[in-house]
Amino acid sequence: MKNSLYIWDCHVLFAAWEETSAMHSLYAASILISVERPARLFLPNEPAIEFTGVFIPPNQMYREMAKQTHVLNLNIDPDSLLFERIAGSLNAGIQVFDSNKIPNLSEIVKKAMSEDTTDAEAFIILQNLVNTIFGSILPYKESKALDNRVMTVVNHLHSLAHIPHPQEIKLGHLAKLVNLSEDRFRHLFKETLFISVRKYLLNLRLKVAAKNMHRCSNLTEAAHIAGFSDSAHFSRTFRTTYGHRPSVVFRKSKRTRIRSIDESLTGI
Repeated sequence: MKNSLYIWDCHVLFAAWEETSAMHSLYAASILISVERPARLFLPNEPAIEFTGVFIPPNQMYREMAKQTHVLNLNIDPDSLLFERIAGSLNAGIQVFDSNKIPNLSEIVKKAMSEDTTDAEAFIILQNLVNTIFGSILPYKESKALDNRVMTVVNHLHSLAHIPHPQEIKLGHLAKLVNLSEDRFRHLFKETLFISVRKYLLNLRLKVAAKNMHRCSNLTEAAHIAGFSDSAHFSRTFRTTYGHRPSVVFRKSKRTRIRSIDESLTGI
């Protein structure tokens, strides 16, 4: 049974046998689940953490080592509606939990790794895991809803056929879309999504490349999709963000089934 990688606009679900990543920092919040035996989480200058389940807030540098076990890794972007379920827990930092408390976990992994699983079913798996972990296992804490003005700009950026290079973007133009001053918009954006506008654009371009890379003939083509002038710079940035070289993630098709999902077509 192949590893399965599902990529939406604001979510990622990875179901696999074993996983080892390099040190990296995601814009998304992460939920790492190890099924048959504990895995290890490594943080900079700290002892390793053994876990069967762990929640990691956005922008935390870490690497994962899971051997002889199936894993389920979830990435939830701060501009996702699902993020509202976990946003109230951010102040608690990294939280370890017992994945054995997730009902039918082994069956969930099998379903996620099955090639017969539909896009809608994959999202239900993702959604149910988030709701189970933050409510039944970890305490659910209410948080304020995403600011509508920031989400208006986010939706505008997602709708663009060409995602602008971070250096090309005019913050004043985006601020005018929601009737804010440039300075107020800059602070509100970072306060809401924990990242600057320019870094958000960089992550958005990387996500676009990730969703299309398995269709590309080489890394140079993928780099151009992401707006990088050369594949070496693209590979370094991708590895720093996702913990893997793009060639490893997207060229090992014998081991990993990659599914890029258009959320507008799945009713999400």
